[in-house]
Amino acid sequence: MGLQNVDKLPALEDIKVFVTAARFMSFARTSEQLMVSPAYISKRIKLLEENLGFTLFYRSARSISLTPEGEIVLRTGVQMLQELDSMKDELLACRQETRGMLRISCSTGFGTEFLNPFILSLRDSYPLLGIDLQLVDRSVDIVTENVDLDICLGGNIPEQYIARKLARNYRVFCASPSYLEQHGWPDHPRDLEHAHACISIRERNHNPASWKIERGGEKLTVAPNSQLSVNNGNVAKQWCLNGEGILLRSIWSIRKELGEGRLVHVLPEWQQPADVYAVYSRQTGTSANLRVFIEQLELYLKQNMA
Repeated sequence: MGLQNVDKLPALEDIKVFVTAARFMSFARTSEQLMVSPAYISKRIKLLEENLGFTLFYRSARSISLTPEGEIVLRTGVQMLQELDSMKDELLACRQETRGMLRISCSTGFGTEFLNPFILSLRDSYPLLGIDLQLVDRSVDIVTENVDLDICLGGNIPEQYIARKLARNYRVFCASPSYLEQHGWPDHPRDLEHAHACISIRERNHNPASWKIERGGEKLTVAPNSQLSVNNGNVAKQWCLNGEGILLRSIWSIRKELGEGRLVHVLPEWQQPADVYAVYSRQTGTSANLRVFIEQLELYLKQNMA
């Protein structure tokens, strides 16, 4: 029997059957071990021999023994099965062990305020988990930029990605007391289009050209009269504190200033939904790193964003 199909790899099932039979030197015991019929064992080994083009066993009425070619296939087959088991173990470890590098992206403001302390606390429990954190005030394509997880606030999430809501958030209008003393209070969001100066943020998917806001079930789109625009929320807040205009900003970012009276909540009936989402491209069941990070971040935000 010569070598027949050199380009056709043998089936792993055939290799497994052959290796087991070679260890027991009995088709009957092999069938018991693998819980299949003796006929199945004979068929798989015959297919393997036909595929390789060599006889692998000397057969007699009462016993079998390996041919020289069978010895080669046994040695190589054992190595193949060991490598396969090793691969399976590594894949299982990826699901069960929290270790290795996780690439995270987020806006500068939210990342500084929440992700930074969260990651430091997470490292105490998972010291083998490495974090590559990118704080960028622009939209991120998690696939082309090789990002495992993007933390975003509001906006439209591409349908091809998985999105998990982590925390409720919303944006409100605010201004400094000095601005309101000089320019008065807006009575309606439409006043922001002409009668008042506004500060816009070009942050991530936050469109500075229009503000989509809600009041109960009523929805409205406003084109703000933006005298100042910036791609960083913290800078925008500083401008607002300085009396430069009215700002639409996440409640978590200005809660302290509102409480201290340095900023005033204007048009309080209106707000813009901006919930916090974890956005990723693969199921968390395939990565312990991703699953642990998302689950722990959700718990952290529930405790610290209230």
